[in-house]
Amino acid sequence: MDRSTIMITSISYPYSVSPSGVPTSTITVGKLYLDRIVTLLSTNVGQRPMTPTYGVDWSTSLFENDNNFRAAVNQAIRVAIATWIPEVTVLSINISNDELNGINTVSLGVQLPDDTVTNLTINPGLFTYDGTVTRI
Repeated sequence: MDRSTIMITSISYPYSVSPSGVPTSTITVGKLYLDRIVTLLSTNVGQRPMTPTYGVDWSTSLFENDNNFRAAVNQAIRVAIATWIPEVTVLSINISNDELNGINTVSLGVQLPDDTVTNLTINPGLFTYDGTVTRI
């Protein structure tokens, strides 16, 4: 059976409830893995009591200079995805910064298990994904 035809039902990220009171869900493999990536990247290491190593340690790069910051973020993301979502292949990580506003943006190129290649743009302070904004 082809992975792209497998039906998976999972609670959608960000969590929301339909007007009838049912949690919204996703059934596509691509959306499921994008939700998993955003959940992983929006969780700080130590935030989950039963899985204290789950997440990305953004704080390691907080006071680094530009080159060390880029290397620390790149390493933290690659290690987190390889550890917690090994089915996803990280193809590229591009970090850009807006010095005027003090905002760093991370763009990930990933290959999902169904061989879909997609990009995901993240700001470690505000995660924007599918038109939603979530604060950490």
